[in-house]
Amino acid sequence: MEKNAFINQTVNNEVDFCKVYDMETKNKVEKILLANRISYCCRFEDRGLLNKIPLFGSAEKIVCVFRIHDAEVPRAKKLVSSVLGEKKNPKKKDGKR
Repeated sequence: MEKNAFINQTVNNEVDFCKVYDMETKNKVEKILLANRISYCCRFEDRGLLNKIPLFGSAEKIVCVFRIHDAEVPRAKKLVSSVLGEKKNPKKKDGKR
């Protein structure tokens, strides 16, 4: 009888996809990902004590990180670019900063 060899290695292909700072944007990104059958998870980050005090920050703001499978990143970027916008690359065309 042949023994099966298992490797003690965890496989995790989730990557941080985007970070949102309000519930309206979070709901829009969720709807887009769900409509296109991209599985995700949300991780809420602690904003710190000063941001919870009304004088220093808004109580309505959140910090939510969407995590998706690394193979879905290119497709998801195209889908949510209308909601999140696209980041500009600070490098000039000739390669200098």
